[in-house]
Amino acid sequence: MTRLLYRCLLRLHPPAFRRQFEEEMLWIFDEALDTCGAASLFSDASVSLVRQWLLRSGLWMWVVAGIAGIIPLIIAFGSFLPWDRPMGR
Repeated sequence: MTRLLYRCLLRLHPPAFRRQFEEEMLWIFDEALDTCGAASLFSDASVSLVRQWLLRSGLWMWVVAGIAGIIPLIIAFGSFLPWDRPMGR
């Protein structure tokens, strides 16, 4: 059952990554399940999933642009943020 869930998690990776690394990741899963535990292997695959989609899809540029767009707003309108005001005002 855990291998099936792990395989489903691998299927969410980008196709190019899957073609190159899916079999190796499944082999590592089978070998390391008893020593590392399923939770650490699932967390590693989840981090890999996010990293691969961000880096390979170019989505990281949108994330960086969003953060870069918010920073000037926070600097310019920082006094309007609720945590900058004293509780009595």
